[in-house]
Amino acid sequence: MTGSSSRTSWPALACWDGLRPTTASLCSRGRPCCQVLLSLRLFEPCVCLNVPCLWPLTFLCLQLLSAVLRTSEVESRATRASLTGLLSPQMGKDIMWFLRRWAKTYLLVDDKLYSQISIPLSTAFGADTEGAQWIVGYLLEKVINNLSVWSSEPDLANDTVELLVTLVERRERANLVVQCESWWNLAKQFASRSPPLHLLSSSVQRSLMKALVMGGFAHMDTDTKQQYWSEVLQPLQQRFLNVINQENFQQICQEEEVKREIVATLEALCGIAEATQIDNVAALFSFLVDFLSNCIGLMEVYRNTPETVNLIIEVFVEVAHKQICYLGESKSMKLYEACLTLLQVYSKNNLGRKRVDVTAEEDQYQDLLLIMELLTNLLSKEFIDFSDTDEVFRGQDQGPGAGHSVSAADVVLYGVNIVLPLMSQDLLKFPSLCNQYYKLITFICEIFPEKIPQLPEDLFKSLMYSLELGMTSMSSEVSQLCLEALTPLAEQCAKTQETDTPLFIATRHFLKLVFDMLVLQKHNMEMTVAAGEALYTLVCLHQAEYSELVESLLSNQRDAVIYQRLADAFNKLSASSTPPTMDRKQKVAFLKSLEEFVANVGGLLCVK
Repeated sequence: MTGSSSRTSWPALACWDGLRPTTASLCSRGRPCCQVLLSLRLFEPCVCLNVPCLWPLTFLCLQLLSAVLRTSEVESRATRASLTGLLSPQMGKDIMWFLRRWAKTYLLVDDKLYSQISIPLSTAFGADTEGAQWIVGYLLEKVINNLSVWSSEPDLANDTVELLVTLVERRERANLVVQCESWWNLAKQFASRSPPLHLLSSSVQRSLMKALVMGGFAHMDTDTKQQYWSEVLQPLQQRFLNVINQENFQQICQEEEVKREIVATLEALCGIAEATQIDNVAALFSFLVDFLSNCIGLMEVYRNTPETVNLIIEVFVEVAHKQICYLGESKSMKLYEACLTLLQVYSKNNLGRKRVDVTAEEDQYQDLLLIMELLTNLLSKEFIDFSDTDEVFRGQDQGPGAGHSVSAADVVLYGVNIVLPLMSQDLLKFPSLCNQYYKLITFICEIFPEKIPQLPEDLFKSLMYSLELGMTSMSSEVSQLCLEALTPLAEQCAKTQETDTPLFIATRHFLKLVFDMLVLQKHNMEMTVAAGEALYTLVCLHQAEYSELVESLLSNQRDAVIYQRLADAFNKLSASSTPPTMDRKQKVAFLKSLEEFVANVGGLLCVK
């Protein structure tokens, strides 16, 4: 099935009216209809299957699909008759909402994923069925029609492109999509930035590029696939190079036409990165890595244009987010080096920059948020790694990797040196900035605890202050992150057994904070485990100081009953791990006793 002109049949099932199949065609324009694809008796209850309750549900599903398809066709005919002004964009959104979810659930279902599947639906819209071919072609034409007519409605256009992504995200559906001539026309039109697709919003263009890239990995012969990429990706690369390689680029870079081209390219790169899957990561990374150095050069050119700078950083964020977990050692090194260079340029351009405008909106600090997100994504490689150099990058030179000096730790710690001085208490009032910041420093403490004592003194103090602030003045989610960061730091101190380091001294201070949180303050019970793990590790480091805290608390009690209850509870808690060591069994026993401790005496001393 190649073009829309070859779609000479459609399943009458799709226009089911009540319980009676009709022969009225959804697609007018002179396309003939075939006989009923599935006979009526196919939908009659089948005694031999012994599942009579299945069929009424199937009828309802078919009726609902039929109703939406009829409504969709009414909308399409109205647009072809230039009656768009009479239509509601919300109705179009609702249609796209339904069709996307229906296609994801019922179209070309993988039988292996289900122990039981509806025979009528599988026969109508399963693999190698005429119904699946018809509905894919119809949905693709619907997408193209919507993008042409509703380009000025960003929400509707976005829902439409999401339907397109659904059609190509599974290889079985994508194989049918790429056989349609209209798909190739859409790809050529978008690659050439022809109207009206160039009028789509940035986010929609990004998702459209994602869909086009995912579709390119459908089953095609080598020549066809090469032709496809030459029509989709090569024009993007060529236009970008033509713009930035102009001798007067520095002078014309702020012209609207040039900026539009740069922004469109950056959005497309984000879309390409978002299309990453394990079976296409090798090809996409090889394509994207050539752009990264050019993007770093754009950081210098557009350093006074925050929107463009943010988009450049976002390209790196998406590449790291979608691809780092699949990259082998040498490929990861290339990405680390590119990210380190990006951070160096960002640091130079922001040297001496102050973030003191407390009246500013949160989106004015989007660059800082993106930098932290980039660092967090790079850190994820340390605990989520699906790379398999023999499979993912088969036939590509991986290189030794060991000769490179740049690691994830180097990049992340360099980034921390940028972020920490810029983060103020006022900036932490912004929820997204605050959450991303504490997520980042928690990951760093968990993955590279040995690097924390090596931070410069002022940055180390800033980090410790941030942890204290997060524990005492932020949301319960942030407080829990800080507690989770304390445990590996204390374990690092126990491993080195150095008692005169700034980190060891800082953990002594945190012992009192965690102790007070558990005993004297109201706290979210969900934090008890994180606080308990931190407390136990800190107690192992500072047993004498812990005993002093307990004695001080007991000595201040004037009520004999409360005193005795507390004394008994602390004795039982201490007995669970005497003496406390970094032993897992002792830690588990302590945490169990701590739960009983909090339940028995947790409310006696809470400060209101």
